[in-house]
Amino acid sequence: MRIFTTLLVAAVLPAACKSGMQSPSVPFRMKDHEKESVAIRDAVARGDLGGAKREAANLALLPVDDSVATAWRQKLDAMIVAASRVAGAADLKDASAGLGPLARTCGDCHAMLGRPGPAVSEPAAGQASGVAPYMVRHEWAVSQMWDGLAIPSEDAWKAGAQALSEAPLSPETLTPGKTPVPGVEALEQSVHDLGRQAQATGKVAARARLFGDVMATCGECHQWLGGGPDGGPR
Repeated sequence: MRIFTTLLVAAVLPAACKSGMQSPSVPFRMKDHEKESVAIRDAVARGDLGGAKREAANLALLPVDDSVATAWRQKLDAMIVAASRVAGAADLKDASAGLGPLARTCGDCHAMLGRPGPAVSEPAAGQASGVAPYMVRHEWAVSQMWDGLAIPSEDAWKAGAQALSEAPLSPETLTPGKTPVPGVEALEQSVHDLGRQAQATGKVAARARLFGDVMATCGECHQWLGGGPDGGPR
């Protein structure tokens, strides 16, 4: 995502000039949007509903320069509506369901302004044994699927879906030295089933729904076990 921001700024500036968005605040606003949207995603992945709602409210309330072009303003309004849905979520499942549409509004805007360069980052290490590298791999896969919607990038979506479809860990491995947590085995299997579905899904709306299902599964699992993306200062 950090590489994406740089690429996006480079793409936005010339496109903004062509479409009447000449305010120097545009690329900086885009950085703010990315920062908040990723924070929402990561909070949901941790199972942190309160954090996700706060970050979504922050995104919905980010100021927008009145001088921006009408077409871009419409895209921003769609993003604000999507963020407001997450901010008002009743539970984690509802917040998760709002993530895909939120990422899609980003992708719709970026497609209008001009697509940034290649999005797929280096794959996270997945061969080492143990829970930690396995979860790093999951986090990378989710990030790639997010980029697939938000950039948008077909390659990123497929790379993330492929990584997520890999064989699940056993409940005993996820909770070493402890009795397996009830329900975790089903959640672990579910996220890999969703990865396989994502590989076969081509329509953006369906991908957005699937992404929400993936995030709901991640969040619920982390509520049981703890962990998830770092929620510290960004």
